[in-house]
Amino acid sequence: MTSRQKLKMKTLFVLLIVSVFAMHESVTAHYCGRGWASFEKNCYYFSNSAVNFTDAMIACYNLGSSLLEIRNSREENWIDLQCRLRGCIYRVWLGFSDVQREGHMVSISDLKRPSYANWIKGEPNNDGGNEDCVVYGTNYRGWNDISCSTKIRFVCTKK
Repeated sequence: MTSRQKLKMKTLFVLLIVSVFAMHESVTAHYCGRGWASFEKNCYYFSNSAVNFTDAMIACYNLGSSLLEIRNSREENWIDLQCRLRGCIYRVWLGFSDVQREGHMVSISDLKRPSYANWIKGEPNNDGGNEDCVVYGTNYRGWNDISCSTKIRFVCTKK
């Protein structure tokens, strides 16, 4: 095979890959709606603004969704990648809290304990007696409890 033929093959391969991703994005946009991303039959909205926990919950509710509740390591890895690609580095709100009973972390959507958790070492620790809300941190690839009044970005999910 000549170098020209090899180049032609590589070009065709790249065009094929681009076409597949373009088609996927088209289906995703239709399924989830403009501004949403799809992963494993769920839709995700990544905010561009930093708000406190309550405002993040309200914003998601107003979008017909709920604050992100990571359910497994596949979803967490995808969220981590999306956060890095979208510039929401450091951390995003998760829909878990122990505001009703300290040390009893529950999901906001159904008030049940999370079936999956990825706490960083020593967390949750309620540092300063005022950490009732949960974040996912891309800088440490795990969960941490922090003050609910902290302003950070958020991710909403819907089916």
